[in-house]
Amino acid sequence: MIAAAGTGGHIYPGLSVADYFKSKNFKISWLGTPKGMENHLVDKKSIEFIAIKMEGIRGKGLIRWFKLPFLLSFATFQAIAAIRRLKPSVILLMGGYISAPVAIAAKFLGIHLIIHEQNALVGMSNRVMSKIANICFSGFKTNLKNMQEIGNPIREEIYSIINPSKRFEKRKGALRILVLGGSLGAQQFNIHLPKIFELVNKTKKIIIIHQSGEKHYDELIKNYASRKLKVEIKEFIHDMNNKYEWADLIIARSGALTVSEICEAGIASILVPYPYAVDNHQLFNAKIIELRRGGYIVEQENMATKLVPILLKITRKECMRKAVNAKSKKRQNPAEQIYNYCMKMVIDEK
Repeated sequence: MIAAAGTGGHIYPGLSVADYFKSKNFKISWLGTPKGMENHLVDKKSIEFIAIKMEGIRGKGLIRWFKLPFLLSFATFQAIAAIRRLKPSVILLMGGYISAPVAIAAKFLGIHLIIHEQNALVGMSNRVMSKIANICFSGFKTNLKNMQEIGNPIREEIYSIINPSKRFEKRKGALRILVLGGSLGAQQFNIHLPKIFELVNKTKKIIIIHQSGEKHYDELIKNYASRKLKVEIKEFIHDMNNKYEWADLIIARSGALTVSEICEAGIASILVPYPYAVDNHQLFNAKIIELRRGGYIVEQENMATKLVPILLKITRKECMRKAVNAKSKKRQNPAEQIYNYCMKMVIDEK
């Protein structure tokens, strides 16, 4: 059983693990929320989906904090009922506010509990739940000593991307820029980047693919409409491996999944951490790339002043160098490691 809710950063790694277990003929069930994006990302034909009514509380005001005991109690009873019915051997928590009630229910029922933390800075839920979990894995080295770094489960097609040194062979023409706002898009990118690109393009020719996010697609088209730029606007990118191969440089938020894919594919990047992320964890993710000399970190408030000089200065040769620096030297296979742990645990219990 997998529990994950909220953003793509929790859901997509969970889906990667689910795919791996399904390839081994295991039955997978999923605990999510009634309205979260996991509802349309999880294939409910092949994965049994159970909705647990739980909401986030951080940044939601005092009233939500007062409601917390009632929300948590109700969600925990729902989780207990679901677990009793489905009788999973193992529960894997991938993050989101659903983690707390599911972890409590697992502990109460004596179900083996695994946590996987995607970010370099462990979130509040996983910090607490790590104390009752049987084992804790992480995508990166974290601030908790009891977490084993195994990498983040990412889409299988990312592993097939050609190495940077080969990708850049004989590549000519305008600099290719891929803009990613994450699973929900990034409104600040959509507002400011068209103006920034227009300034850069007057001196240095660029080609852009810009992912808008579903909610901001029409707005982004308007923002680009009057500007003489070679740009392709996408609500959502389904063939991310092809777009990564195409790009010389990406401008993106620094969610855990994006950073993991940058490291696996080897791509030069300018990362703009989302400043309102819980505990500013995106900044810690971005520092992983910066320490490898694989890209730049630009704070959102400084985008207008910092991005133009970086884009004017950076060359394709430097992009290739940073892409090589960013690329991980060895594939980590986190889904396989989770599977191997589960198999060993089942054998040991017998």
